[in-house]
Amino acid sequence: MIGAIFAGGYGKRLQSVDSDLPKVLLPLKDNFVILDKQLSDYESAGIDDVYLLTGYKGDAIERRYGNRWNRLKLHYLREREPMGTLWAVRNLFSNIDSDVLLRNGDTICNLDLNRFIRFSQSNGKVASMMVVRMRSPFGMVSIDNGVVTRFDEKPYLPYYVNGGTYFLKRGIKPFLKRNYADKGIEGSVFKALARKGEIAAYRYSGFWKPVDTIKDYDEIRKIYSE
Repeated sequence: MIGAIFAGGYGKRLQSVDSDLPKVLLPLKDNFVILDKQLSDYESAGIDDVYLLTGYKGDAIERRYGNRWNRLKLHYLREREPMGTLWAVRNLFSNIDSDVLLRNGDTICNLDLNRFIRFSQSNGKVASMMVVRMRSPFGMVSIDNGVVTRFDEKPYLPYYVNGGTYFLKRGIKPFLKRNYADKGIEGSVFKALARKGEIAAYRYSGFWKPVDTIKDYDEIRKIYSE
């Protein structure tokens, strides 16, 4: 088994923070960036080899880490122009013959990776996906007979969203070879796997934070500063 991280995003909504850095190199605190968190999680899980799927400003990532980070051996697969996450995964599996623990580089959480790996290896499915409860972006109002009876500030909803951590077994390769209109892994391979009942859902309720906007980034920086 190897680890892999999507690290090729443009982070357009975060360009005002530092236009010279890819999103995964934005600092969470002094001398500790988003990608450091991802790599430290993999190291703690006992993974030895990690593939960084880079693109935009990928040279900055290679300069920072080189071929090793602590005891992790690092490999780089870089797209020279935007090709989408489906291409990145196809390219990854064309270079390896192994199961893969894959994560979105811009999503921070405290998932127990070893527990997720054991779940994924034992469930008999081609793929496993961490899912998290969706929180409403707005306060929810309960109404009875035209009267407001309750107000809940941004409650969790009875729906799940993709949490950005995946376990892909080598048996996924036939699905990768199909023709898809969508360039994203979610709209192509994952949809095909879902139709076949081949994605196991791992429900996670701990700390989880995607870094998509300036507001997200400010919130996560505040958490790490404390």
